[in-house]
Amino acid sequence: MYLLIGTDENEPDRLIAYIGESEGIGARLYTHNSNDAGRDPKGFWTDTVVLISKDENLTKSHARYVEACLIRAVGRNPRWLVPNSKRPSEDAGKLPLPDRAAMQEFVDQTKTLVGALGWDLFRDMRGRPAEPTEQLDAAGVDVSPVFFFRGEGFNAEMTIAQSGDYVVKEGSKARSRTTPTIPKGTLALRDTLLKSGVLREDAGSLIFASNYSFTSASAAAATVIGASANGRILWKLADGRCYADWEAEGALSQGDVRGG
Repeated sequence: MYLLIGTDENEPDRLIAYIGESEGIGARLYTHNSNDAGRDPKGFWTDTVVLISKDENLTKSHARYVEACLIRAVGRNPRWLVPNSKRPSEDAGKLPLPDRAAMQEFVDQTKTLVGALGWDLFRDMRGRPAEPTEQLDAAGVDVSPVFFFRGEGFNAEMTIAQSGDYVVKEGSKARSRTTPTIPKGTLALRDTLLKSGVLREDAGSLIFASNYSFTSASAAAATVIGASANGRILWKLADGRCYADWEAEGALSQGDVRGG
């Protein structure tokens, strides 16, 4: 499985993700990298994500199933264009139930990984503010703590929504400058948030004018710091524990919050 990511030269704010599968990734990428006269060129392509099974046990049907699931998932995010000429049929990569369950886990892990790298193509875009972030246990006690990410030029707070999203809180400060390591998807997202008013410039910083939800802790951290970031270790509780430690300790007793 592979994803080719880039931008639309006619609409710089529009992101493009081509999703494909092949038993020979190297040869397929060579074909996509050909000039406009080539067999299947992808002129928009600037970044690549390749996904493989560590056990090399994916069949063609498995790959087609995963490909179909991912194409449908991107189709729910209007910020992204999927240039795949053929849309997946409902029975694409039809699998027995046990195989389907295993491949669905592969799909979920792919979404988490791509989100951690800074591309939000698998996040459903909602036309409303982030949902309330408080999570209450049966006794009505808040079980979603506030995580902090602070440094030179940024000071942000994050909490976990009931949906499992990672919500950067209104009033958080993001660093205005970016570094060369910032993922292209994160750079595009920051521009989109500025244009939509979610981020606003204030005295050389960027302020979150409203809550905003991310699919991974790393995507949230990268947006705040303007660089590639491992949110699992950078978001910290007041007592110094990082998000990964808190998650490992099972601090969230209900639900299963995953992210990168």
